Amino acid sequence: MNKKTDLRIVRTKQSIRKAFYELIQEKGYEAITIQDIADRAMINRNTFYLHYQNKPDLLDICMNELLSELKDAVVLCPISMNPFSISMLETVMQAVLEHISLNITFYHSMLIEENRIYQFQAKMETIVKDKLIEGWNPAQGNSTLAISKELLLEYLGSSFMGIVIWWIKNNKPLPADEVSYQFSRIVAYGHLRAAGIAVEDEKK
Repeated sequence: MNKKTDLRIVRTKQSIRKAFYELIQEKGYEAITIQDIADRAMINRNTFYLHYQNKPDLLDICMNELLSELKDAVVLCPISMNPFSISMLETVMQAVLEHISLNITFYHSMLIEENRIYQFQAKMETIVKDKLIEGWNPAQGNSTLAISKELLLEYLGSSFMGIVIWWIKNNKPLPADEVSYQFSRIVAYGHLRAAGIAVEDEKK
């Protein structure tokens, strides 16, 4: 009996979340009401309140669970003594894109267009930055950079998220491994060299 009850609870929560994600895409988080969610999930309002306190509680739980899963996926990426290495960037990007593929509706509702949830994007970017500096150890070399380390991390985090959003918005136009490969080389070699475009010496 308990197993049957638990299964019903799981299905109800899945229905609520699916409705929530769809409605965010359609009308934006602020415009959604509890009644909208209940109607879409085909439940009554009382059933909603059995599982969630209110709309912000639902949003927080959804974000925290997905971000926790994303962090677990990223943590499994091998640590590099050089956090800015090509292999590190490629591995982290592929792990993130593969995780997104399994939860594409959620990520689309959180990150795309005018309905995006900005705190989700910021938390996601923090996870990426934390992974990139995980293997940072000045004693192992790379202690002196020609530019600010903080500026470099900000650039990497912003460009990383830009690629992720582009990939989701355009319905995954390239395989995850190909995007990861190309992104790591754009960062490592610059966009012109990575694209095979000859770079002229401006001093000539």
